[in-house]
Amino acid sequence: MPLDIHNLNVDFNVGSINEKHVIRGLNLTLDAHDFVCVLGSNGAGKSTLLNAILGQVPYSGSIALNGVAIDKWPQHKRTRHIGIVYQDPLKGTAPNLTVEENLLLSMRTKGIARRADTKAFLLKAKEELAKLGLGIENSFKLPCNNLSGGMRQVVTLYMATSFDAELLLLDEHTAALDPSTAEKVMQITQDIVTSKGVPALMVTHNLDFALAYGNRLIVLNQGNVVFDVRGKEKEALTREQLLSSYASVLSDRALLQN
Repeated sequence: MPLDIHNLNVDFNVGSINEKHVIRGLNLTLDAHDFVCVLGSNGAGKSTLLNAILGQVPYSGSIALNGVAIDKWPQHKRTRHIGIVYQDPLKGTAPNLTVEENLLLSMRTKGIARRADTKAFLLKAKEELAKLGLGIENSFKLPCNNLSGGMRQVVTLYMATSFDAELLLLDEHTAALDPSTAEKVMQITQDIVTSKGVPALMVTHNLDFALAYGNRLIVLNQGNVVFDVRGKEKEALTREQLLSSYASVLSDRALLQN
């Protein structure tokens, strides 16, 4: 299994009057070609789940990546194997560095620093990004500050899935974009995940995106999985069917208005 989570627990402010159990006994596995959309209201544990996988919050239980336990791995080691794209387009790149410099920085982050690999990687990156139709290939010498939010997210997506990434985490990565740009970025996300064969876990508040993209959908409530559907069953699932059963745990205004 590319990802195997067993009995995951995340608690905050333990021992204080503000103690909060965010994730309780969560079990989740991802198959090699899973693109999983994660729905849930605020406080359901969606982002906390991603943070636990990245080692950014303390937890109990076990997390394994392709059969290897990563519970004792520090964050920097996890990020060599796991790609992450956040909601804020400013968070995924170094804004004052050019697109090319950011791509090279991602090589070093993944532990690849051989000069001989640099030219081949940049040439491949330019060719692959050109296929996405955003013109990023013509902006390699521009600071990422000069790119639109959608272009920056796509550059971050590309970096996050390069160098044999074993898992991709997407934390509401289209939420800060206008609707048409968000739709384009989602299409590109699906194309990249499919072409690179990277299993992905995408947290979203967009019901329509969760239904339209990926091969699997799960709903979190109070830190646990309460609904899990995949394949043809997911394809047949409608917005009305989902809300008829889970409207009470998908109660955010932002989620329901999409």
